[in-house]
Amino acid sequence: MPRSPYRYAGAILAQAQGQWNPQKQNMGMLELDINQLVPGGKEILILSIQEFTVPGREVGVGEMPYLNGRVKYPTAPNALGNVSATFRDFPETGSRRVLHQWFQMVFNESTGLMLPPAALKIRGHLVLFDANGTQERSATLEGLWPTKEPEVGINFGQGEHMIMQIDLAVDRVIWDPNLLAPAS
Repeated sequence: MPRSPYRYAGAILAQAQGQWNPQKQNMGMLELDINQLVPGGKEILILSIQEFTVPGREVGVGEMPYLNGRVKYPTAPNALGNVSATFRDFPETGSRRVLHQWFQMVFNESTGLMLPPAALKIRGHLVLFDANGTQERSATLEGLWPTKEPEVGINFGQGEHMIMQIDLAVDRVIWDPNLLAPAS
């Protein structure tokens, strides 16, 4: 017997009166505060984004034996994975130029020089909003920098738009207080 009679009934979502609308995958945005490094780059990248993935934090697991059993406990957090972002290449607006100029600060192919991390890391924002745009939840992404320059892929068999996939190292993903109490 279940703990609650409604637990497996389909009417539970109706009882929530619209508060249980799922987050849709196309209702989010990645904002990169890149204007101090590449002037005008933030707006260009916002309008060029096709898809992105922000990693979640993971902690290690340790085991401690006792008598004839074992218990698990959390260990130190693992390093965050990369933010993976795919942008559409718009020659008129300079989408590739923005990513290239930023990567040139990480490693300049002509000179072989690299800026110190403090000079090339930026802050970004992950913004999730609901289907009617009245509520949003956001996270601050700290310490973003590109780990590779986007590749160029030419295919004469198709006329699809060219995309630029890039990985961004990230130090921290800090959820803003609106995660717990979405603003209306």
